[in-house]
Amino acid sequence: MIQNSARSKFFSLWQDPWLAVSIFFAALLLYLRTLAPDVVDADGGEFQFAAWNFSFVHPTGYPLYLILGGIFQHLIPIGNPAFRLNLFTAITAALAVAAVYLAAQEIAHHRGAAIIATLAFAMTRMFWYDASAAETYDLNAFFVALLIYLALRWQPQPNAKTFAVFCFSCGLALTHHRSIILWLPVFGLFFAWVIWKSQACSVFRVPSSAIRTTYHAPRTTYHVSRLTHASRFLLFTFCFLLPLLLYLYIPLRAPVSPYATLSLSPGPELILYDNSLSGLVNYLLGRVFQFEIGWDAVSVARLAAFPQLLFDQFGVMGAILGVVGFIAVVGRREWARVTLLFGGFVVTLLFAAVYHIGDIYHYYIPAYLVWAIWIGTAIAWIFEGATNRVLRIACSLILTGMVVAQLVSNYPYGDRSGEIQPRDQWARLLSVPLPQNAILISNDRDEMMPMWYMQYVENVRRDVVGLFPLITPAPQHANVVRLTDSVLNSGRPIYFIKPMPGIEVKYRVAEADGLWRVLRQTSDAQAQFTSDALFADKVRITGYDVERNSEEMRIAIYWQPQSKLDANYATFVHLLDAKGNKVAQGNDHQVGGEFYPTSMWTIGETLRDEQTIPLPPDLSGSYRLLVGMYRQSDSEMLGEPVEIGSVKFP
Repeated sequence: MIQNSARSKFFSLWQDPWLAVSIFFAALLLYLRTLAPDVVDADGGEFQFAAWNFSFVHPTGYPLYLILGGIFQHLIPIGNPAFRLNLFTAITAALAVAAVYLAAQEIAHHRGAAIIATLAFAMTRMFWYDASAAETYDLNAFFVALLIYLALRWQPQPNAKTFAVFCFSCGLALTHHRSIILWLPVFGLFFAWVIWKSQACSVFRVPSSAIRTTYHAPRTTYHVSRLTHASRFLLFTFCFLLPLLLYLYIPLRAPVSPYATLSLSPGPELILYDNSLSGLVNYLLGRVFQFEIGWDAVSVARLAAFPQLLFDQFGVMGAILGVVGFIAVVGRREWARVTLLFGGFVVTLLFAAVYHIGDIYHYYIPAYLVWAIWIGTAIAWIFEGATNRVLRIACSLILTGMVVAQLVSNYPYGDRSGEIQPRDQWARLLSVPLPQNAILISNDRDEMMPMWYMQYVENVRRDVVGLFPLITPAPQHANVVRLTDSVLNSGRPIYFIKPMPGIEVKYRVAEADGLWRVLRQTSDAQAQFTSDALFADKVRITGYDVERNSEEMRIAIYWQPQSKLDANYATFVHLLDAKGNKVAQGNDHQVGGEFYPTSMWTIGETLRDEQTIPLPPDLSGSYRLLVGMYRQSDSEMLGEPVEIGSVKFP
């Protein structure tokens, strides 16, 4: 009888770990089905070549991911290095899913509910998308779930062993994704609450189970159980700080990376990593992103849009269950756990609201993780109240339908198995007869990363330099035009990798084998007619060119900003007869198009903008040219329209 009881307790103790392992493999199989087969764009492409070379990436460095990913790439002989890092990321995502199960089970105390909640998280669109190619957000989710689980395990029986593991895991998480810092105050509140409620005295004790397991080592047990508070504090500090030594990877590997410095002789070198103490500090602190943080109308809009994001990730039923689960946790009056989950949820949403980057949607993943735990709590509460067997079966069928619906709905978003476009695009571009030492420019860093992968992993056209705006924080790299200006005198042939409508206000370009070669600046041309028109003391028209036939008139206006424009403006050109009647017009013309709108213009530069105006038949005599500028967002005029000259028709 005693043996049966011990055996039952043993299997009960190990049931959750074995379920977590099973969930890990199930999630991994799903992500293998949707895994990207090759190099990807954006951060994923950067990680693929940086990990392979044990090099560096954008701040704040991600040393843990690069070290583990690079080792995995070199040890696992499956596919090419890009695919191997995709596979490594899928494994980290599956680990995160398993950790979510453990955390959900600690809250729900119902294995079936925890499993359903875990599946719901595993199939959220954003997490699934990141799990299918090289990315860092899934490993970050693993650490968030692991730390939540460890904190919850520590709560009922505070002890030094679990807390030391928590400290070590927290330090390790900081060497991966710095957003874990947002959770540190939340964990601090959680631990403080538990210690306060338990009178603090038991927080550092060694659990009785640990004493039993060390029965044959009494000296060790005696030593640990009599550690002073100061010694314990030093132990926890050591566990927290030890993983941070991984940041030494940055100063050791970044300076020897093949792209730490890009030579553009005879122009100046591009220094992508500042190998100095101040440069290292700025890099680790991510100071290049500090100006992206702020509260404004976009922040409010993001908070207002979050409910829709929840619907997209979990479906309507999942969104509702999350609310029910939160209420259930509050109803239990488990205030420490409410503080932990709700606090982490709130800080995640607030940071995503104030951090103004384009790919902010990845940062919501920890919030989805918390929501999934609340879903598990709601499901457990439902099953506890469903005493009737038929009702339980009905609830099970409904919840199964929810999971299946989420799978069907989100599968297209998570499936990246056909993502071969980055490879195809760059294989084509790099196969054209580019001149030696050519410079390729894009307005988008994301689409340049696959080329860097092919260069620094596959050694393809290493003579070519691929550039993009913000490649360094320097003002001359602020946008695609400033960047192009900075390399015009390098003596190298310069190409845009795609058409950029509006860029012709600054440069003359010519198509060449699917690329667009930069010939010269448009300011090098001389205006056919001069002008001195001025709009609200902000923009001057220095001249214009006119070409016409019986059907249309093509006019090129030379613009020169006198002060910084804070908005994007459109223009109109009206052709007026002697009585002031409008006989032809060109309206709603955005100067500079999408790629060099007026908000990017630099004071004092000259830009040549062309537009075509349809003409009525049988025009003759002299007609005046009236030009105006208005803000696109609300049509407010920039000063009054001005006449810049006249045109004669035979």
